Amino acid sequence: MNAELYVTIPVALLCLVMAIVILCGKGDMLISGYNTASPEERAQYNIHRLRLVTGVAMIIVALTVAITSLVEGGEKWSIPILIPTIIGVLVFSNIWAKN
Repeated sequence: MNAELYVTIPVALLCLVMAIVILCGKGDMLISGYNTASPEERAQYNIHRLRLVTGVAMIIVALTVAITSLVEGGEKWSIPILIPTIIGVLVFSNIWAKN
């Protein structure tokens, strides 16, 4: 077993647990920027849609980390997967998740 698996697999599991917590509606404090926003700023967002966008993104990150560490040569796929995920989160959280 590679030494990197001792780091990447727990990170992937942590991301997966955080995604589940967010999707269950108990992890609003894990959504970056939302937990520090004023009540007026929070009112601008549909929290259910924001949870969905953030939770799905965390699942994609968890799967990407796990797959790239388990598959030989998988690290070449991490950037082409994560960059569109980040762009998608930014677009969907600022357009689709806003009231």
